[in-house]
Amino acid sequence: MTLFAEHAPVDMQAAVAEIPVLDFGPCFRGEAGALGRLADQLRRACERVGFFYISGHGVPQALVDRAFAASKRFHALPLEAKLELKLNLNNIGYMPMNASMQRHSTVHRATKPNQNDSYFVSHDRGPEHPEAKAAVPLRGMNQWPEGLAGFCDPSFRSDVMAYFQALHDLGQRMLPAFATALDMPADAFAEYFAGETHANLRLLHYPPTGKGENEFGTAPHTDNSFLTILARTGVPGLGIRLPSGEWVHPPLIEGTFICNLGNIMRRWSNDRFLSTPHAVIVEGDDHRYSIAYFHSPNPDRTLTCLPSCVSAANPAKHPPAVYRDLVLEFYRANYFHQPGGAPKEAAD
Repeated sequence: MTLFAEHAPVDMQAAVAEIPVLDFGPCFRGEAGALGRLADQLRRACERVGFFYISGHGVPQALVDRAFAASKRFHALPLEAKLELKLNLNNIGYMPMNASMQRHSTVHRATKPNQNDSYFVSHDRGPEHPEAKAAVPLRGMNQWPEGLAGFCDPSFRSDVMAYFQALHDLGQRMLPAFATALDMPADAFAEYFAGETHANLRLLHYPPTGKGENEFGTAPHTDNSFLTILARTGVPGLGIRLPSGEWVHPPLIEGTFICNLGNIMRRWSNDRFLSTPHAVIVEGDDHRYSIAYFHSPNPDRTLTCLPSCVSAANPAKHPPAVYRDLVLEFYRANYFHQPGGAPKEAAD
């Protein structure tokens, strides 16, 4: 029996209803009073479950479809070709199967690597980008597959980066709603996300998950981002652990993304907003594809518990930290290619 089946909701319909659909359209259009109304809904979602759907996001479905088509073309390349782009210390490039484990997770003790392979991109920096040129951590260049195994696809890079940019713009447009939901001025996050954000797009491919004990496409974990925006196709697999301890499969709702908060938002809000555990198990015979976009602050910024979330009765639970240090700590704990990252059993 899988973890999801073992802890399935008693009332599936009620469990699914815990994850609200939030319409950002009126707020994005600047309608009177829309920001306050949305912030109230967002606050409830972030304090109660940490996941929500977003509609009215303004990202054209054609752009989403092209990104999924590009992902499938990439994952269809021979393994030997993809390994030429192997994930680097900036976590940009290709990660093969069995190359990560959720050892940083406090949710579940992972004993086996994740059964997915992924292709990561970030901002498309050129060789003259000053921080890329200086090899500043988390400021590396993307690795593109052009020319590998005869791969000649002029639209691949443009389709992937068009989607990345659309999701980056969406993440930036969502910031005022989060600030308002946390009882701060609408522009309170602007400085933290100025300059160049830490943003990653992950094109995920999951084969059917193995049937052995403790096997997952992605083991139970919480994300390390500020915000994750996920696009999915029709093959199910995602499970979300509700505060009740039940694991629910959120249905696919046409025209929406499903979003969740990460550890950075939980830390920043002094644990007021939730970073909710989730996992992937792909049952059946079909392969699953999803695209996760992670939106986070500029790595140079120092994050301190937000003033609206601390008081004499509720002091800060987390010390100030430079965001880059938090990311690198997370990478080292979860990815085998990072310094000190490979567990002994994986290295043998």
